[in-house]
Amino acid sequence: MTANDEDLMTAGRFGASTLLSAKALRIYADRGLLAPRRVDADTGYRYYSAEQVQTGWLIALLRSAELSLDQIAEIVELAERDPDAAVNLLDEAIAAMDRRTQAHHVVLARARLHLTKEEPMSIVETAIEVDRPVLSVMRRMAPQEMDQLIHEEVGRLHDVAAAAGLRATGDPFGVFHGPVTDDSDGPLEIVLPVDALTDGTDDVRSYRMTGGQVALRHAEGRETDFPEILALYDEVHAWITDAGRTPIGPAREIWHNSPRDDEPLRLTVVWPYAG
Repeated sequence: MTANDEDLMTAGRFGASTLLSAKALRIYADRGLLAPRRVDADTGYRYYSAEQVQTGWLIALLRSAELSLDQIAEIVELAERDPDAAVNLLDEAIAAMDRRTQAHHVVLARARLHLTKEEPMSIVETAIEVDRPVLSVMRRMAPQEMDQLIHEEVGRLHDVAAAAGLRATGDPFGVFHGPVTDDSDGPLEIVLPVDALTDGTDDVRSYRMTGGQVALRHAEGRETDFPEILALYDEVHAWITDAGRTPIGPAREIWHNSPRDDEPLRLTVVWPYAG
């Protein structure tokens, strides 16, 4: 054992000093977050230096705040090289956590109404849609992919329409044939109303969408974000059923501007109904 080895501590002692379990130390070592200073070739024992205790505590604190391992890796990597950048990443994580907390308050407040049977004032409107020709494309996606994919596919539908000599007759919208949540990837049908039918190209479909009675709820800004927007869908569904009508077909969102625009997103939640 060298003089330097005498300054090392066992994984057990290091874990006791940082409140990190043996399992956590193995995971962080495998991810390159906190590699041992030395691993005994014969026994496999891992040894850490006293200088690593501070990094261990940094990781423990970040992990206790439920930051992902990828986020922690970025912060740890910058901690020594660029502390200001590391602090900026931490501030971004705090802002994101605050945003999620606010979102959870919104959806849980809506859930509370189900338990208390309260009937808050609704701003749901109604309309009658006519049959109309549309271009559409079907996509599966995660919630965090929606903005980019919607932006790209709406642009592509406009290009297809222009190439076919068609004119858009309304704002694009999405038909949710399945929910897009953390547990489900849709599919979402991205639709552009146009003035005539045409031949489909590749995966773009041209058809006449059936109209009918719909309930609408306009929204903009934060209430259009996931998961807050689930509360809006619940509000529209509740209005339909409370009015003695029956929701039919998949719900949809009309996008009045692009989710990639600098200005807040403006959309309308639309749910067809009968009765």
